[in-house]
Amino acid sequence: MSSHGRDLLVRHAMETPMRQLGRPVVVAWIVIFAIALTLRCGASVYWQNRQADHNTFAFGDSFSYWVLGHQIYEGDEYKFGGDDARISRAPGFPILIAGWHWLFGGKPSVISVRIMNSILGALTVVAVGWLATLLFSQRIGLYTGVLTSIYPGAIAMSVLILSEGPFCLFMTLELVAVYYCFWRANASSTSKRCAAILLGINAAMAVLIRPSWLFYTPALFTAVCLLSKHRLRNLSLVILGALAFALVMLPWWVRNYQVTGRFVPTTLQVGASLYDGLRPGADGASNMSFMQEFYRQQTLEDALAQSKPIDTYEYRLNTRLREASLRWSRENPSEVLRLAGSKFIRMWNVFPNSDAVGSGVTRLATSLGYLGIMLLTFLAVISMIRKKSRPIEGTKQASWRIVALCSSPAVYFTALHMVFVSSIRYRQPAVLILSVLAGAGVAICLPCVPFNRGALRADGGSDG
Repeated sequence: MSSHGRDLLVRHAMETPMRQLGRPVVVAWIVIFAIALTLRCGASVYWQNRQADHNTFAFGDSFSYWVLGHQIYEGDEYKFGGDDARISRAPGFPILIAGWHWLFGGKPSVISVRIMNSILGALTVVAVGWLATLLFSQRIGLYTGVLTSIYPGAIAMSVLILSEGPFCLFMTLELVAVYYCFWRANASSTSKRCAAILLGINAAMAVLIRPSWLFYTPALFTAVCLLSKHRLRNLSLVILGALAFALVMLPWWVRNYQVTGRFVPTTLQVGASLYDGLRPGADGASNMSFMQEFYRQQTLEDALAQSKPIDTYEYRLNTRLREASLRWSRENPSEVLRLAGSKFIRMWNVFPNSDAVGSGVTRLATSLGYLGIMLLTFLAVISMIRKKSRPIEGTKQASWRIVALCSSPAVYFTALHMVFVSSIRYRQPAVLILSVLAGAGVAICLPCVPFNRGALRADGGSDG
């Protein structure tokens, strides 16, 4: 190849996504980001002003994240609730809060951490729009960005000091990496390997923030290997992604082994969470009042033991709770099925399950926003099914593949929370990804906006 040809190739490879988008689209995304950030920051201030004082939290989980984040910043031992609770929370979200402590000299206000979550939430809007652009077109990407920027459920997750907000960003970036790793047409082997590494890193970050995501990526890798025409090529990428995942998780795994002498992949709250969802008197909602009795039983058993237990108290308590839940489930299979149905309804209910979810206006906005996203999603899916030989304008991948990827978080979280406790809180990350399909639904409803028609149709990707 001549030097001139090499220069052209390098210049093309280094062309930034911004230049590829074009100025009108970049301006549109700046506006969408500004709207998303303004809505989230405004909601954060409103929510904080409703609290008893400016240093209180609405949820106990929020307080635990705050304490752990401060401990990381101070260099103290990582634990919440004493020496018997050293693996109660994964460190992802507390690390972000610790970084915010560093930025504010160790004394951040509660509202400032809400603003941090709002910034992450606005970035998530852009990430979801990016995913929609990759799968469909620039136009559908913008529609998706508008939908996610104003979706009440996404705004709420950005306002609350809970792990769902930052988790959504890394979850979305993982799905973006899936596209670049397995679906992008004419991509070089180097770029695919880089995407596989980023996939593993983002998957690990998502798990460190929200441990319930642990089994999604292995399931995704399995599907990619089994359903693809290029199994050997994809297997090498899967192995690379898995290595990157393990490398990011390794410090947490090593630390947990040092504490317990056992391999603990996420936390030692799995037993309590499982018993919360599958136990006598369970109704699908969370009620941890049973914990005091289990603490009493475990403490009594330890006192009567002939020798000092090998495992830590926290590990033994987790095992006791897990075994009690599994034993009850084996003895009451019909009740387990009934609870699964109840939890499904709780998760996907149009109306909030609790009266504690804000005012009547807030509840109405939450319901209407969710209903709108779902109706547009169903419209897009039905259109893809009816026009599978003629995909809707802008579609870059086989329709079934887009639907499978965008619905996979919804399927995963639904299956998970038909076992564990359920509420509309747990559907919000899934709805964010479904909004990609909802953006396609908007494109079906509205006439084409010809701001950049050349970008609306893209070359089809190879079967990854």
